[in-house]
Amino acid sequence: MGESKLWVEKYRPENLDEYQGNTKKVEEVKDWVQNWHNRKSQSLLMPGPPGSGKTALVYVVANELGYEVYETNASDVRTKKALKEKVMRAVKQRSLTGKTKIILIDEVDGMSSKDRGGKSEINRIIEKSKFPVILTANDAYANGMQSIRKKSKVVELGKVHTNSVNAKLKEITEKEGIEYEKSALKSIARHADGDMRSAINDLESLGEKHDKVTREEVKELGYRDTEKDIFEALKIIFKTGDAETASDATEDLSEGPDEILQWIRENIPKEYKKQEDVARAMEEISKADLFNGRIRKSQNWSLLKYVYSLMTVGVALSKEEKYKGFTRYSYPSRIKKMGQSKSQRKKRQDIGEKIGENMHISISKAVDILPFLQVLFQREGWKKSIAEELELTEDEVEFIEEL
Repeated sequence: MGESKLWVEKYRPENLDEYQGNTKKVEEVKDWVQNWHNRKSQSLLMPGPPGSGKTALVYVVANELGYEVYETNASDVRTKKALKEKVMRAVKQRSLTGKTKIILIDEVDGMSSKDRGGKSEINRIIEKSKFPVILTANDAYANGMQSIRKKSKVVELGKVHTNSVNAKLKEITEKEGIEYEKSALKSIARHADGDMRSAINDLESLGEKHDKVTREEVKELGYRDTEKDIFEALKIIFKTGDAETASDATEDLSEGPDEILQWIRENIPKEYKKQEDVARAMEEISKADLFNGRIRKSQNWSLLKYVYSLMTVGVALSKEEKYKGFTRYSYPSRIKKMGQSKSQRKKRQDIGEKIGENMHISISKAVDILPFLQVLFQREGWKKSIAEELELTEDEVEFIEEL
């Protein structure tokens, strides 16, 4: 472990076999790069959450094709002048080795309106480049991204699956000669919430201090505010046959026991197909509900462990065998009804912010003109142009139409 190179760099994938995560996107990006001159889209925009493997994917494709990568981060060359000096020169000149280049500009959405002429210069770079230009972003719909989106093919990356993160962590610990508990690596992977980079950084921080990574050591990390998605927790509970795995499934959820219980109860019939499996699982949920009721009456919180055990381990072990295939889980009807009004207020607020910023008015005044927008949407061609100008999402357009 005397090597100074960070593990995220040391174990960056070099080929398709080593790439973990959004593997289905590799061929899509590779095909675009190979046929770049024949494409209508002048650039490729790759949005995705932090640690989803955007930059790593570009390098994998480059290595597969024998290309070089010229990489720069938009936050380092924010101004028109800096972009001209560093990037414009690169897009016009062939590499010293004679290899074809991929121009990679990371985090283009990180350039704000204060970065004078930055995004307009990126548009010029795209137009004048003699090589394929790939742009990464956390949010493809951030302010000022509209013109870049229009020029680009968009290939969106999702969070890296927990199993893929766990597999990478296992690979690294074995190569570094570090002993580990399986549950410890799983815990790091879950807490990373789809962010491969942060998971590897966490593992490295433990690996530097300890000869063995255990659950006890993992607690040292004082995890950042990442939350495991309730849908992932459901999948773990319903798909596993292991008591410890099921018990850990709800460990990092923001939802309380009442909500989790409702989620599990409503989705049992969606996952379990055999009548006897459903009956046994519902029996476990009923027992959990009974203990939950006792807690509310007596405030005896020591009973909470039984609630969690029954609705996770109890439900997981109720099935005779694992059910294969994908199951679409749904919001509990009760929670959905409670959340609808909150969701609508949030959407109204978000649309109001976009209108207010565009028209230089307050959010409250912007919200007042939503009915007027609904009328304008009915005129031919107006809906599309207004939506593009305000950078409204499809959901926001639908919300206005249904007012």
